Amino acid sequence: MEKLYNNNFFLCSTLFFIGGLATLSITPFSISPLIFILGLGVYIVHKIKSLKKIFFTGWILGFGWFLFGLYWIGSAFLVSNTYHVFLMPLAIIVLPCLMALFWALAFWFSRYIGNRIGHSIFITIITLSIAEYIRANIFTGFPWLMPSIILSSNEYTIQIFSFVGSFTGNLIVLIVSLAPIIVYCNWDNKYLIFLILFLPIIIIFYSAFSRYHHREKLIINDKQLITIVQPNIKQKDKWNAEKRDNHLKKLTQLSKFNSKKYKNKFRIIIWPETAFEGLIPRDLSLLTNTIKEAGLDNKTSLVTGLLNIKDQNLFNSMASINSLGNIEYIYNKVHLVPFGEYIPFRLLFKKIAQFISKADFSSGKNNEVMTLPNLGHVLPLICYEVLFSREVRKRVSNKTRLIINITNDAWFGSTIGPYQHFALAKIRAVELGMPLVRVANTGISALISPYGNEIIKIKLNKEDTKTSHLVENLKSTLYKTFGDWIFFISIFYILFINLLINKKFNCYRKFI
Repeated sequence: MEKLYNNNFFLCSTLFFIGGLATLSITPFSISPLIFILGLGVYIVHKIKSLKKIFFTGWILGFGWFLFGLYWIGSAFLVSNTYHVFLMPLAIIVLPCLMALFWALAFWFSRYIGNRIGHSIFITIITLSIAEYIRANIFTGFPWLMPSIILSSNEYTIQIFSFVGSFTGNLIVLIVSLAPIIVYCNWDNKYLIFLILFLPIIIIFYSAFSRYHHREKLIINDKQLITIVQPNIKQKDKWNAEKRDNHLKKLTQLSKFNSKKYKNKFRIIIWPETAFEGLIPRDLSLLTNTIKEAGLDNKTSLVTGLLNIKDQNLFNSMASINSLGNIEYIYNKVHLVPFGEYIPFRLLFKKIAQFISKADFSSGKNNEVMTLPNLGHVLPLICYEVLFSREVRKRVSNKTRLIINITNDAWFGSTIGPYQHFALAKIRAVELGMPLVRVANTGISALISPYGNEIIKIKLNKEDTKTSHLVENLKSTLYKTFGDWIFFISIFYILFINLLINKKFNCYRKFI
């Protein structure tokens, strides 16, 4: 171990490799044992005494994690002419650099305060978990690639989110990843500390396995059908005006599939984000004609993504439309993607912003509750919005019957990005105990049960239509009831364990 710490190049190379290799524990690879590789990296950095060196090595570990886990963002520069290709290296490199700073600061802070209150591995676990919480919420937030996503790879472990949510999930993943090292630690009262630390985690894992194994039979709403339509239109062709009629024809033909079978039954047909390649209200007549072409009966509604202009503001929107082609409800996306849908600080950097993008989308405000015939309240989420557990939880009410998430993962081709995006949608369904329907232009479209099961599913790069009955919500979940208070209480619990090691028993010892 001393040779590793004495050779800076070898140390940094090792940590970079560990960070990258650990991402293989995440979907679609889901090699779960590699979670312990992440713990090894955390432990190696934790042992460094120099504040300057621990900051830099912590950054290297984070850079490996985020670079290998987020490389797919660069695909957006290749699949379409929308972005300048030569900016792709900046997106691939700069974002992981910035994300890694949160880990670097977490390691630095753990050493800084640990030198004053007693530096144990638990302080590092706490600071890393808090850093992930801040990363997910500061400025516009970017909760992608949190360690807790590892838990979504398994139908049993994903149930953990229903109890503790994503942020406490980070704590659990970090503790479990360090379990082999904690077992071999060298402190007094080790077994008592180990019991206090792992007993709650064992209970959570047992509860998660029990929840799925003894899951209630979901109540089928036999009066409500959901149809998902994935047209699989290439991003480079999507906004080609000459191909628009063909795209709309494909959507209407897919929507007609087996329509006689569902005649006179309440049905919601869902198209993906910006599926209607027109602008409302300018192309309202085209939208009406398209709906008529789809042949909806009076018990069928269409939900689609479209662009909407109101008061000279451009919105990325989701609309529900009746069989006559009339828009009954329109939702304007609230949480926009930085640099994708707007340029931050555009007024300060006008020339640069104008070079990247000519105009920004506006954020929707004061959206009314979306209500669909025969169904009731629905929570609309467009693409990126499904990532934010706190925001989604706040917007869900006791009357919400379904979450609809429309998206366009064609930007990211056949990379790991669409799989991660789909996993995050499944996590939201489990956290809230609610059905969630996700429809992509291409990506992974599915109706997801409150247990995270895929009731119906269309795979990546496939053109298809599938229909299923809707299922009812579960009564509630622990996370839905208490939210992030579970995370804050867990932090104090780990602090208490650190106190036992360093103060009460006066038995702190260095790790081997």
